[in-house]
Order: sequence, then C-alpha cells, then structure tokens
Amino acid sequence: MKVLKKFYRHLLGWFLWRTCTREFDILQALKGKRVAVVGAADTAFHLENGDYIEKFDIIIRMNRAPYSWKPTHEKFIGKRIDFLFHSFYENEISGGGVINLKFFEQFQVQKIVNPNNNIPGKKAHLNFYKRHLKKINTLILNRSVSKIIHEQFKEKVPTVGFYALASALMAETEELYVTGFSFFQTPYGKNYRRDLENLAANKKHIIEQNLHEPNLELKLFKEFLRKSPSKRIILDDYLTKYQAGQS
Repeated sequence: MKVLKKFYRHLLGWFLWRTCTREFDILQALKGKRVAVVGAADTAFHLENGDYIEKFDIIIRMNRAPYSWKPTHEKFIGKRIDFLFHSFYENEISGGGVINLKFFEQFQVQKIVNPNNNIPGKKAHLNFYKRHLKKINTLILNRSVSKIIHEQFKEKVPTVGFYALASALMAETEELYVTGFSFFQTPYGKNYRRDLENLAANKKHIIEQNLHEPNLELKLFKEFLRKSPSKRIILDDYLTKYQAGQS
C-alpha cells in the first residue's frame, strides 16, 4: 500500500509539474519596462525609498521576501512583489520559504519563478508538486537565460538573488533600479534570515554550504552591468559607493 501511494504521489506530482509549469521569457517580460530589483541585504534599508520603488512597473524580489516583510519596512523597500524568484526548496536551509499563494495575495504576487532551468532545478520543481499535489501555476526561467547565468559558475551555484539581478540586467529595460545587494559583505536585512543576520554567521553558512561564491557574483555583476542593454540603470548608495566603482 505504501509503495502504491508513493507511486501515485509521484505520478500526480509529475502530471502537475508538466501541466502547470511554463517557461518564462524574462527578457520579453521586462522589455521597455521600469523595473526594480530588491535584494535581501540590509543595504536596502539605508534610505527611505519605499514610495520610489512602488512606482516601478515591475518589482522583483526573491525567496523569503514575503515572510520577512514588516509594516515598518514599507517606507524603505515598499511592499509589492510582481515577480518572486524562488528556489522551490521551501526550507529554512535554502532560504526559500513556503510557496503559499493565499499569503502572497497581500503582496500582489503575479509570477513565481524558478530560475534554475537545469536538472537540479527541475527536480526541485517536480518535488514541489509532489509535496503539494495541487494545481499551482508556476514558471521556470527560460532555458537560454538560465544557462547563460549558471554556466558562469562552473562547480558553484548562483544565488537566487543573482539570477534575478542578472536576468534584469540582460533585459532591454527602460529603467532599472537595483538595491539590497552587497554580495554578502553586509548582513541580511532584518527578519529575512534571523539565524544569519550576524555577518560572521552568514559567512560561516556560505562556507559550510559550499554552493555559492559571493566574490564571483560581484565580479560577474560588474560584467553584466557593463554589458546591460538597459537605457538607464540606477544603483543604490551601497552599490554605487562600495561595489560598482571597485576594480
């Protein structure tokens, strides 16, 4: 009976995965739009830019953004989430958080995007449907864009935040605003990962996890920034002063 039940869950999960998942053409979706990408670093809280962020056509956030948000955050980073880039692991270790459509309604989430269009990413996506066994429409980043990004890392894995940032930089946006990215040189913003708000703990976590390479992400960010076809790019104060200008 257990074997039969397991087989049924796998079969139904596979069916839902195949029928509810669509590839997402991020470059077309962002073309000609004013876009804000809001990362999870505490640097997003340096200025009260909430109203400014809310005026963008599309706001992209990632992983635990809906769960970390508090009313006191709104004046700094706004609230709305149009595109939520998500790891689809739904656990504390990966930082993804549970995909809960009912909860996401208050943030006006339009699209939930898995950026990892590769074998591990597709497996995580399939397992999501095997866990929930519900018809939930989700997206996976189109293969060409996902491949361009993850092939830069070889044995390492891009963070979900970097996928979102690089994707936006590849698009022909009318205007692009970037905030909340410090490439792990500063802590997470308050309430995002309570176990990793201490910078030392965060760096230890990166080493133990052995998946991401912050220094490489910073280097690649500068390359994507230099090649971006966006008509106008605005970086927050941290990226302007301490990152983009460094060699």
